Amino acid sequence: MALNKEKVRRKIIDTGHALIAQGGSEALQARIIAKQVGISVGSIYNLVGDIDALHRLINSELLDELGMVGSGTIEELDQNDVKDLRTRLLALAHAYFKFVEQHQNQWTALLAFNRNSTSAETPDWYMVRLEMLFDIISDNLKDTPLGDDPEKCKIAARALWSSVHGIVTNSFVGRDDAILKSSTLAQIDLLITVFVKGLHADQS
Repeated sequence: MALNKEKVRRKIIDTGHALIAQGGSEALQARIIAKQVGISVGSIYNLVGDIDALHRLINSELLDELGMVGSGTIEELDQNDVKDLRTRLLALAHAYFKFVEQHQNQWTALLAFNRNSTSAETPDWYMVRLEMLFDIISDNLKDTPLGDDPEKCKIAARALWSSVHGIVTNSFVGRDDAILKSSTLAQIDLLITVFVKGLHADQS
């Protein structure tokens, strides 16, 4: 009986997601996936490529999920007519924190994978997903003093993303603790408060 390639491919990716969620990137092994899916190791390579290619596919779906969380947060803010920039940026930061909290193994594996990949190895479709995350932030900066300069908006968005990301990964990831969680959120609050005040300070 012939394999339904799309269904099997989907099962391979879903199994990879589950393995990383349970044991991090080290758990992503072709032999384990083949056994759980009920196919040969060769079928994995034929349908999705090598383990790095599979990991990149899994990461891209994780980024898509985070992007949907960010877009959903903005949609909710817009529905509630929330205009205040600090409130909007905090909502995005808290949504990011919650996402990382819920996907710690997957997110840690994604970050490690990205660090070990060169620009030449990273396809355009993967980079587009990263850029979309920055765009969610930069879109909220259009009504600030940076609004007349799209490039500055992008730079500010990347700086804010990197700062929040650094706080979360350095202060919380891998050390799930109520006190650390409170401290991490307080650091994010301070960062965004200062960031917003700085945007509206004298630009001269």
